[in-house]
Amino acid sequence: MPPLNPRVAEALAGSFGSAECADCWILFVREQPVVGSKRNRSDCEPLAEALPAHTYVLRPASERFAANLREPWRGRTEEAGGAKQQQQEPSASAAATAGGGLASGLPVLLVQLNCAEEVPSARAAIKFAYTGQVEPDSSVRELIELYRQGEYLQARPTEPAFAAIMAKAIELLVAHFGDALTTLNTPELRRQLLALPAEALMVLLAADCFGTDVEDTVLLMLALWIQENGSTMEVEALELLCRLVRLAQLSPDFAGAVLPALACARSVRPEQPGSGGLGWFPIKSKEASFLASCCASATSAPKLQRLMDEAKRKLNLPAKWFSTKPHRQCFLEATSRGKGAAPVGPSEQQHPQPATWPWSISREQLELGLQKLQPGGVMRLECALDNGLSAVSARGYEWRATIDYKYGANAAGLYLCCRLPAAYCLDMAALGGPLAALAQVGARLEADRWRNGAREVAFTYKYGASIFMGVDADGWGIPSALPLKHGGGGVAADGGGGGGLLNAWSEYLHDGKITGRLSLLQLST
Repeated sequence: MPPLNPRVAEALAGSFGSAECADCWILFVREQPVVGSKRNRSDCEPLAEALPAHTYVLRPASERFAANLREPWRGRTEEAGGAKQQQQEPSASAAATAGGGLASGLPVLLVQLNCAEEVPSARAAIKFAYTGQVEPDSSVRELIELYRQGEYLQARPTEPAFAAIMAKAIELLVAHFGDALTTLNTPELRRQLLALPAEALMVLLAADCFGTDVEDTVLLMLALWIQENGSTMEVEALELLCRLVRLAQLSPDFAGAVLPALACARSVRPEQPGSGGLGWFPIKSKEASFLASCCASATSAPKLQRLMDEAKRKLNLPAKWFSTKPHRQCFLEATSRGKGAAPVGPSEQQHPQPATWPWSISREQLELGLQKLQPGGVMRLECALDNGLSAVSARGYEWRATIDYKYGANAAGLYLCCRLPAAYCLDMAALGGPLAALAQVGARLEADRWRNGAREVAFTYKYGASIFMGVDADGWGIPSALPLKHGGGGVAADGGGGGGLLNAWSEYLHDGKITGRLSLLQLST
């Protein structure tokens, strides 16, 4: 198609919102109630003043507008297939509220929105029809909302100009969130992720340039979002998101444990409103078993190809589930060293440092645990992350440190525990018992002690590919990691509970807490 005359293009863009030569009106109204509601459908609540518009722009730009303009004055209460059609003539109250221009007798096109906050993005989508341009300083949310409104108006998103909106949204979203590891382990990014509309999450899941350690963490990211938003989602929208996870890229051990469990939960899913909760992921047992086999065969190309051939004959699975193209592989590294980081030497400063999360146990928490400790018992204290999150998310699981102390022992143990996130909705009631599974992670766990006013690393332990930890088990670590002092108010004198026992922990207590760090490392031998 030859380019438009620049002067004509300029005039066309300038006519947006102008009453000159306008031959219709666009009225933004609150979304109409469902059939059977007590509210009168003819009383559409306007959310903003009516917008003068031009049918010669709207017809070719929007399939929805074009359809409505073909018969602009459909009856207000006509029935079609048992449901009322969207009216194109506003009520008198709507006309009065939205502005006197509606009294001109020109056709009125209703754009239904959830609230007044959606009006700017709806106007921007209509403005795009006039200008073919997106505001250069548009935020990620503005672009996503613009895209949503464009889809509602059926604004032909396959056209190159409109596709640019999606390309820009992908660029900004990926630049902002970066990767699944960073997003889930940064409190503010995590909050922003959970507040994203489904369309924005869809962009992240589909983008090859969105990073992750392994696809397991992408599935966890989706599960957390569904846990937050699933109760208000349509089933079709949720399933569309689930189809974007590249299940054939999951780690073999993770796939073998979690996919069959998700299928089991799906099979016992009760009737319930919304799409979240038990059985949220739409996968059948035969599909889960097959995909787990694919993940286990990832290193054998001939076997994997044979499995794919079998799938074509027997299964009808979403193409993305079998995608052989992984998300951008990344490893989370610290961009800056916070005040909780351990001291480093000059040689260490020359290399990127692994992402590290300081943790602590308060003096009050320790004292309360010791007071409750009985002979023969074991005290387990969960280490709280300084950033406020309950655990570090990686490889599809949650990881947290614990300190264990057995009554009367001369030392306390430091352990790393792997937990199945609650967002998967795979509790024992759903599975008929605890999940028996193993997990791996590359990590370093450290605890501090203080001598002569200086901090030292009292204990460090590295986790690699040779260590397989039980999921929802006691953890993996060293029971004698933190030797305790003897004598005075120490272990031998006090044995069990009481404030005097804190003297045995004096090397580790500083400023009212025990401190340490959990770092993520590349999983290697």
